[in-house]
Amino acid sequence: MANPWIETGKVQTQLAKFFSENKAEIQNFGSTVNQTFEAFVFASTVNWYVNHGWSIEFRNPQSSSKFVKLKFNTRGQPKLYTYALCTKDNQKIQVRHGLRVATKHHRIELAYPANVVLDIAVISDIDLSKHRTDDYVENSCLITFGEAKHMFAFAELVANFIGLVHEMMPNKISQIRLYDGQTLQADHPSPFLYVSGYLYPTAQGIAETIKDRGLDIDIYDYLTGANMFGVKLPVTFLKRSRKKPASIQSAKLAHP
Repeated sequence: MANPWIETGKVQTQLAKFFSENKAEIQNFGSTVNQTFEAFVFASTVNWYVNHGWSIEFRNPQSSSKFVKLKFNTRGQPKLYTYALCTKDNQKIQVRHGLRVATKHHRIELAYPANVVLDIAVISDIDLSKHRTDDYVENSCLITFGEAKHMFAFAELVANFIGLVHEMMPNKISQIRLYDGQTLQADHPSPFLYVSGYLYPTAQGIAETIKDRGLDIDIYDYLTGANMFGVKLPVTFLKRSRKKPASIQSAKLAHP
């Protein structure tokens, strides 16, 4: 079994270089490997927009105006953290980290708010300077989003992400794309799950059904993410076992 693992030092070097090239500086990469991976996916998403002709500007909070400050928890006012302002022609959007967004099914008249803190949220260019920690962005402002998980992907994780897409952007749970996963719209990334490891066979199976159903969702691992975002995740890994599933071996024993 493969054992991909993030080379944290190399990731941090990549991040420092990326932000420096875009006239920004980062000092805090997070206190855990998972947080460093989130920072990597945030930067990768911004890089996607750079590669697709958008100009970007990092907007840092007044409390840390010289340095990029990312949001590594579910608490905190948006104005206290860095976001990327992306501009193309007459369009302006924001790429945010750890942003609270209302679900598509949220209704103001319900007893409790239905919202989710998204790892990566691409939203309209709106003013969040007065948002408090529990305030949410209206779902109508959400353009796309991504989740970053420092782990191997199993079937339940992929299935849970499909459920999250249904809560946030249910229009993506439709037969939109061709079987091979191609889509004509490339203005923004599709909602995506990005894992630092690889997909277990059952997760690969769920991912195949996503393509088969034409859902506008993407699942990336440490290899395929580079093809999408143009940035390779540095990992160290052992040789992957090619051992066949026990059910197939048993079937062959039963039917020589």
